[in-house]
This record gives sequence, structure tokens and C-alpha cells, in this order.
Amino acid sequence: MSPSVPSDSGYRLALSVDLEEWFHSRRWIDGQQARQVPDTSDVLRRIYGKPAPAGEVLPPTRRLLEIFRAHDCRVTFFVLGEIAKWYPDLVREIAAHGHEIASHGMTHVDIPVLGPERFSRELGESLDLLAGLTGTRPIGYRAPNLVYPAWATAILEEHGLVYDSSVCVSRPVGGKYKGWANAPLSPYRPSYEDVGVRGDARIVEVPLPSFPVVNVAAGSSIFTRVIGYHWTSVALRTRVRTGDTAYYVHPWEFAARPHTEGNWLRNRIFLRRMGPWMDRTLDRILRTFAGRVTTVGSVAARYTALVAAATGAFAA
Repeated sequence: MSPSVPSDSGYRLALSVDLEEWFHSRRWIDGQQARQVPDTSDVLRRIYGKPAPAGEVLPPTRRLLEIFRAHDCRVTFFVLGEIAKWYPDLVREIAAHGHEIASHGMTHVDIPVLGPERFSRELGESLDLLAGLTGTRPIGYRAPNLVYPAWATAILEEHGLVYDSSVCVSRPVGGKYKGWANAPLSPYRPSYEDVGVRGDARIVEVPLPSFPVVNVAAGSSIFTRVIGYHWTSVALRTRVRTGDTAYYVHPWEFAARPHTEGNWLRNRIFLRRMGPWMDRTLDRILRTFAGRVTTVGSVAARYTALVAAATGAFAA
């Protein structure tokens, strides 16, 4: 049984779900999303023999909704625009359960591949789509693959977004997280020149934590599955003692391992410990942080309120 977080710590765990299909997370396997915008129709034809998905994301997402309901918690779903187009009723269902809906962009590709103009256009499209489905315009964003160039911050603000949760405080891993090893571990306002340092941007960054001392990513279910439960448990429990922290999962991790293309060894590593193992792991995390699990938007709002209070007190 996992020990719970001391009730007097006062800090919370911002839990989120990146709502996407398993084939959207292929950057770790073949690196294509770091080089070009994927042709989704071509990917679907190769996998399913037709230019349409097979609904594999539906059962594990509804399983997650059951788990969150059983633990009486509300979380954030960063919804990929393609998913919202394919499964509009699923997005409405998630919102009806009281969870926060935020944007994960339209296509699952590294932002630099899109460039500023296309990134802004697709971001606006995703926000309009989600607002039309739920009646509420999202205020949060997470970059696909957690690849976030500094120039994206101003664009997020232009679209009225209040927070981002893309910075993974970690040494570089797999060509990602460069320059973020020393980023703040608790929510902060980033610099327009470098999202990994404090600055004067209006948007709030809610970062993902690293494992203490070694400073390698620990706030993602990918690292939980690859390295083990205790890797994430120690990191989250350590970080929540001194500030709010964050963690995220993917629905496809709660399903059976898919049959994929690509290098067999990378597939074995990247897709290990899925299905029931992730069910048990998420349950342990939710029990450990019982009463402290919340949405990313709530953590960002709390940071904003604390800064406003401190600024007011200083001015007085």
C-alpha cells in the first residue's frame, strides 16, 4: 500500500490525460513527428486499411473516467483536435463528467515543424472546435511530444490561453527537453525568450517534475512504465512537499499493447507495462494523493492568485 502525502503539505497534484490514439505517440519509435507533419490518412490506411480510425481510444478513455469517478477527482484532458473531430461525443462525455478540457493542438507533431503561422492557425482551429463541443473555450494547452519553442508563448497568449503545461524539467532525453534541466519545478511565468526560465510572460507554466538528484523526467506515464512505479512515486511525493506538481497519462496505455511498425526493441521498451499494470499504478497514485488531485487549470489559477496577493501585499 502506498503511503499517502502528509495532509499538512498543502500542495496538490495536477493530473492530466493527453487524449490521443496510440499511433499519435510514435515520435519515440521512429522520430518522424520531429521532421514532418504526419499524413494521418496514410497512417490510418496502413494500420486499418481505410482512412478512418477504429475507435481504439474509446474503451480506455471510458475506463479512465470510471477510475476518476471512483476516486472522486476531476482532472484535465488535453484533447488533440483530430480526436475531437473523430469522436465529438467522447469530448462531450468527458466534459459532462466535470473534467477540464484543454488543447493539445490539431495534429500530433512537434511545434517547430509547423512554424509560427501554421501553429497559430491550427491552435485557433482546435480551440474553436473544443469550444463548440463543450460550450467553454479552453484556457490551457500542452504541446505534442512536449516540444515547445520559445516563440510559441506569445502565440498562446494571442489566442487567450492562460496556462501551458509542456515544460518537462529534465536532462535531455531522446532529443527532447534541451535547456530545461534547471527550469523551475513549481508553476511560474516564463520568459518570452526561454520558456525554461522565469520571465514576464502573462501565461503560467505548470511544469512536469524530474526525479530528484539525477534530474531525469518523472512526470509522464511513459517514464513510469519504462522505469517503474517507484520512479514516479518518489518524484511526485518529493516535489509535492515544496510546491504543486503535475503528472499525465495516455488512454492507450490502459489498453492492450498494439501491433506496431518500427524497431522491435524500441517498441518493446516504449510499450511495456500497459493495460492492467497501468490500472493498478494509476490507482496507487490516486490513493497516495487522495484529496489533492486537481486540474492543471486549478493549479495555474492558484499560482496566479498567490502572485496577485503577494504583489498586493508588497505594494501596500
